[in-house]
Amino acid sequence: MAWRRYLLSGLALLAVQAHAAHPDPVVRTHQDWLAAQASPAGTPLDALTPHGKRRFIAALGWSERGLRGLPTAALVRELDDAALLRVLTFLDSADLYPLLRRQLVGAPLRLPAPSGAVERALAALEQADADDMNEAFAQSTGASGAPRLTRTYASLFSARIDGAALAWQATADLPLLFDAAAQASLREPAGPASIHLRRVHREMAARGIDTRRTFDRTLFDAMLAERAFDEARRFAAGRAHMQDYPVPQVVDGRGDVTTARSVYAIDTAGAVLTRQALPAPRRQLVMVVGAGCGFSQAALDDIVRDAPLLARLREANLITVTPPRAPVAWQFMAHWNTVHEELPIVAPADAGEWRAVDVTGVPAFFLLQDGRPVGQPVTGWPREGNKAALLDLLARGRAPASMEE
Repeated sequence: MAWRRYLLSGLALLAVQAHAAHPDPVVRTHQDWLAAQASPAGTPLDALTPHGKRRFIAALGWSERGLRGLPTAALVRELDDAALLRVLTFLDSADLYPLLRRQLVGAPLRLPAPSGAVERALAALEQADADDMNEAFAQSTGASGAPRLTRTYASLFSARIDGAALAWQATADLPLLFDAAAQASLREPAGPASIHLRRVHREMAARGIDTRRTFDRTLFDAMLAERAFDEARRFAAGRAHMQDYPVPQVVDGRGDVTTARSVYAIDTAGAVLTRQALPAPRRQLVMVVGAGCGFSQAALDDIVRDAPLLARLREANLITVTPPRAPVAWQFMAHWNTVHEELPIVAPADAGEWRAVDVTGVPAFFLLQDGRPVGQPVTGWPREGNKAALLDLLARGRAPASMEE
């Protein structure tokens, strides 16, 4: 099989052999998925706890092309090496195995079932987040102020975490409270949920929950999204399993110019982030791309290969940034910028300065006039690219209907 080349260790080979002895059907389409769920023999997902399995299945999405995204938190938290491989192979996603296997630190977490009330509250929060994103997409604004999410989080979770209330929460509910705070802080870095995220993490550790599987990385990423670099550096330095999570040194190179929009630029070694003030041309094209997003990578690759298109975009003062509220992806930036000096990527330093391009999905292209979007953004990057839509945006000051991946 093609995925065998990804298996990097003797332990992985043993897992492959165990899987070969007990093969499972491979799910590639929604129809395959429905058939597998109806099978009395069960599926590899039965290795998850009942709660983990429910959460995993609820987060799965399907399109005509097959599986649309794979939620990995439950897999990393609850499975051992062999069970992880079986699930990934079952879902035709075994190429993710080396990446996820490296996150299996310590024993799998097998906590008791959480309370129904907290599980339902988390489902309501996730629905509010989805509603916010659907509304933003329907309006083609790209903005994601997440008003439903913020209200829902405050009403369903704040009272459980604020003050002394957290000490009274069931231990089995703590991971769900953590996930709720993480989701809310993702939409509003440095907001109340970010404080809650730290509190729940400390409470989990105090009660003996091993936080090495996903929880530590989630909090670390939240710190990076908040631009709390010193805190993230101290947090990673104190954990043996995070020694390969370096945090660059940060230098403020703005001088006396502190009122303009600013970005973090990375040096080619990925060791120093320099905050820079940006000039503010009257007209500017902003391309927003995400680390780890295949569609963003395709857009970047296609644009650098098309010299006339790149020249036209640069005439419009093109700047390429990562999402304003995402963690600063300096390794992604350093790698790309080293190879492609003609199209460097920078990270917004302050999300508040970049509200005009605060997107829910990437890649996205905004034409700004005096700092404000003109018309509708161009979104997505289908297989044939989005060149025509970009040129139309530049020529007419508005884009045709958003094009999805």
